[in-house]
Amino acid sequence: MAEAITNARILTPDEVIDPGTVLLDDGGLIGGVGRELQPAPAADIVDARGLTLVPGYIDLHVHGGGGYSLATRDPEEIRSYARWVVSRGVTSFLPTVFGATVDEGLEFVRAAAQATGPVDGGASILGVNLEGPFVSPERRGALPPAWIAPSDVQTFDRLAEAAGGRLRLMTLAPELPGAIDVLREAVTRGVTVSVGHSNAGYETAASAFLAGASGVTHAFNAMPFHHRDPGIIGAALDSSLVTIEIIAEGVHLHRMTVGMLVKAFAPGRIALVTDAVPPAGLDGGTFRAGDDEASWVGGRVLLPDGTIAGSASTMAEIIRNVVDWEVAGLADAVRMASTVPAGVLGLSKRKGRIAQGYDADLVALDGDLDVVMTWVAGRAVYVRR
Repeated sequence: MAEAITNARILTPDEVIDPGTVLLDDGGLIGGVGRELQPAPAADIVDARGLTLVPGYIDLHVHGGGGYSLATRDPEEIRSYARWVVSRGVTSFLPTVFGATVDEGLEFVRAAAQATGPVDGGASILGVNLEGPFVSPERRGALPPAWIAPSDVQTFDRLAEAAGGRLRLMTLAPELPGAIDVLREAVTRGVTVSVGHSNAGYETAASAFLAGASGVTHAFNAMPFHHRDPGIIGAALDSSLVTIEIIAEGVHLHRMTVGMLVKAFAPGRIALVTDAVPPAGLDGGTFRAGDDEASWVGGRVLLPDGTIAGSASTMAEIIRNVVDWEVAGLADAVRMASTVPAGVLGLSKRKGRIAQGYDADLVALDGDLDVVMTWVAGRAVYVRR
């Protein structure tokens, strides 16, 4: 049945309509947006007075949350995460995969590919994000050492075939022998390539961007930066079509570093990501990262040697951080969490905006930026109790 959300403050995010109405049609699309729209006589009415309506968040880089792991052999665990994460405003995401070994990674990729698509009562799964295995051993961070593999097209083909055409994003280190060949093959297959977990200097990174890489994985983390060699970040700044990931939870990056990046790149070239792991959204917990156990300790998720092993934050918390730190206003925060990620995946004409004909993926926020309601494809999938 058609639905109308009325009396909301709407961030499209290109403009503010306050108060405004959003019409949702029977096909899961936005039927109209405006100040004076009249709902159909039989439409269900949701009075969003006092709430701000924003496009649903799209998390490009996430490993889990709510106790669920996205590195799993069980597609239903990924779907269970999809049903949980809508409470944090995420309406679509890419399960981000690595394994203890390449063979285990292949199993995880198959499960994520099998889960891809709409989830009843949950966020949409847009495909697979592969973090490695073609990364620098010196910059592997929390990635297991046996996951890292030589950069060859044959291994990439095995991973891509396991994904069954659903591999959407991958991270590689362009300085490694054979990495540019893998990069070109990935781009040919329609995979977005992000530079990360890499020792690349400025010139090498710039060459990778010229060869077709178009992203930077968790900016400043697992990569060098020096005032005499600005490295991957400097090359990305010089490459106007490159988008960078930012984890704005206050652990991976200082809040002033987040602000510096936003000023340098502008919101239109930044994708906010969580890099969240299974304990995210809980009060604590542990999970396996290869052969090691990572623990949630005082807001940080760490391996036994102190290496950061992902984030314990949700996208709702990251949005609040960006606004509270005065790094960006809510409209720009939403742009970085929704509009830009949609563009990274080539979905700019379907997702990331509140506009007629777009997917009806919406989030209603209260004055504290907490999630009150979430819609996916025009269906209410979360209502705060």
